[in-house]
Amino acid sequence: MQASKSELRRIYRAARKALSPKEKRLIDAAIAKKLLQSECYRAAACVFCYVSTPEEIDTFPILRQALADGRTLCVPLCGAKGEMTARLIRSLEELKSGAYGILEPSADAPVVAPEEISLAVVPALACDRRGYRLGYGGGYYDRFLAKASAAGTAALCAESRLADALPREPFDLPCHYIITERQVLRPHEE
Repeated sequence: MQASKSELRRIYRAARKALSPKEKRLIDAAIAKKLLQSECYRAAACVFCYVSTPEEIDTFPILRQALADGRTLCVPLCGAKGEMTARLIRSLEELKSGAYGILEPSADAPVVAPEEISLAVVPALACDRRGYRLGYGGGYYDRFLAKASAAGTAALCAESRLADALPREPFDLPCHYIITERQVLRPHEE
């Protein structure tokens, strides 16, 4: 019998929490490096990337490099009823603590239309080899990605939380790339 999404979230959160700070830093740095060296990043003119919390894969090296590379960089701003918009930022100093204590841009930051995004970098508690991610259960990214269908999607996931298969719902969308500290998986090409 397969575990439910909520049970898997509990298991993967515990696994993530069990990492030592040093292990987490090494994994996070290797994942950021893999993404920044990937073809999907190099080809992207407009990057949408989540702003990580301390528990998540650290995206700050990615955010800084996208700005340094002159990419159009947008980050999520979560709104009511599970809606999320992409907002343009030109500096990390524009981010302030918002909903759930997550750093986000101000509500008056320019909106970037989903169809303008070349690459969407999304969080994951776990991923499977078919490209599906296990998120936090709010559905923000699934709803947003359905609108950003032209964008390549890259989920950041520690290799230890890469599963053969995860349960999925009809609205779950597979990612084009799964970036771990060891590899860049392209499930849609395999």
